[in-house]
Amino acid sequence: MDVFLVLLLVAVSLGGLALMYRRVGGSVKGAFKRTPSSKVADASGVCRLSGRAVAVGVVPVSEASGRSYLARELAIVPSDGEYGGTHRFGQAVDFLLDDGSGVALVKAGGGRVAVARDYKAPVTTLDTVPWADELLRSDGYHNGSPATCRIRVYEGVIEAGAQVGVLGQAEPPDDAARELGAVVVIRGTRSALVMIRPESRAP
Repeated sequence: MDVFLVLLLVAVSLGGLALMYRRVGGSVKGAFKRTPSSKVADASGVCRLSGRAVAVGVVPVSEASGRSYLARELAIVPSDGEYGGTHRFGQAVDFLLDDGSGVALVKAGGGRVAVARDYKAPVTTLDTVPWADELLRSDGYHNGSPATCRIRVYEGVIEAGAQVGVLGQAEPPDDAARELGAVVVIRGTRSALVMIRPESRAP
């Protein structure tokens, strides 16, 4: 049975920043519903965890909204071009998840972000947002007249300190993860992509 996992990532070892650009798809809600909740201290195999997201290094800042984020979901809608329609992307960096029973290091390795897009950028032309042009090209979209191609950008983010749900494969921590205080590492596998979504705080 295919399992999808929600995720966020930060390049820790070199202190650099690793952004995951992946087209979003699949049923995050269904994957979470099928997987029982676990505690970090007891995490094993494919598991679902909930807790507070903690930054592990440099936190990226959105070019669209100016907000810092550990993970975000983007929808970019060009007005014309060879391939129109809505282009969706998930971006994330490594982060820690603390649920009170322990700390997990969440790795991307190819993951999906599911968050409500609560920000709408002012309509602009593609030539003024080269970062959006780069993303669209990675998804197979090319426009020969960026100065006249109008685009709409919608965004949702998960910020440091937010309550998040994570679905992924639990693995023993390596030395780098232990130095961060993690007792387990959560990542994706070939058949299971790491996934992340916001969750309500526990009462």
